[in-house]
Amino acid sequence: MRYAVVIVSPPDYPHAEAFRELAESLVAALRDLGHDAVLARDFAAAGRRALVLGANLLDRAGLEPPADAILYNLEQVTPDSPWFPDAMLERLRRHRVWDYSAANVARLSALGVAATHVPIGYHPVLARIERGTEDLDVLFYGSLNPRREAVLDGCEAQGLRVASVFGVYGAGRDALVARARVVLNVHYYDARVFEIVRVSYLLANRRCVVSETGTEPAEEATWADGVAFAPYERLVETCVALASQRSERRRLGEAGHARLAARPLAPILAAALAGD
Repeated sequence: MRYAVVIVSPPDYPHAEAFRELAESLVAALRDLGHDAVLARDFAAAGRRALVLGANLLDRAGLEPPADAILYNLEQVTPDSPWFPDAMLERLRRHRVWDYSAANVARLSALGVAATHVPIGYHPVLARIERGTEDLDVLFYGSLNPRREAVLDGCEAQGLRVASVFGVYGAGRDALVARARVVLNVHYYDARVFEIVRVSYLLANRRCVVSETGTEPAEEATWADGVAFAPYERLVETCVALASQRSERRRLGEAGHARLAARPLAPILAAALAGD
């Protein structure tokens, strides 16, 4: 089978790059399964079935996917999300849909969208960040809102060296990750779905992750030996503790990598594609 893994990339919208590492792992895993797979930004590749990342950006990009395209949703399905207007839901109802989150699958079902749970998996192509001189105590990357800013401010008030960036991807982001003792994950939406899409890349690279607990205790339990989960009110103290505990950071990084590596991506894709 011939596939094109399509990153929907509207003009002047750099944040589509957030999908790149997952897209590259999908291409590699499809090739491992014996498929002919390429990375693309549109649907010009004739004779290939499209696996679409960033379907919520299709209208902004002026694109319409082919009828047989698979739309792989990587956004949290919440009432306050801007990514699921009626037009988007109608598009999802017309296509085969994958979703990284079992919680999302249930929420989409309530909205009339039949989605298949296709969890995030590991491929060695993701392991690419060499550990550098760890001169940053805490790194956060992503958009800010008051609840995220409060945690970062709290870390700085405790004397930690904090870096917060938005719109930085690829080599620039990886260079910061290499310097960070702790990478912090704080929920943006009230649904508080664990951001495994973001965190998986860090686990693949043996980084120490502190993550806010949320509404998916079973999912968090899966990763608990390799991620330092803490409730919102204890995130600062958890970052402070780990910033000074090198051996514990290394233990978490190795355990997180082992947990993710035990979930290889190729068999996950094989199972998802078996029903086609």
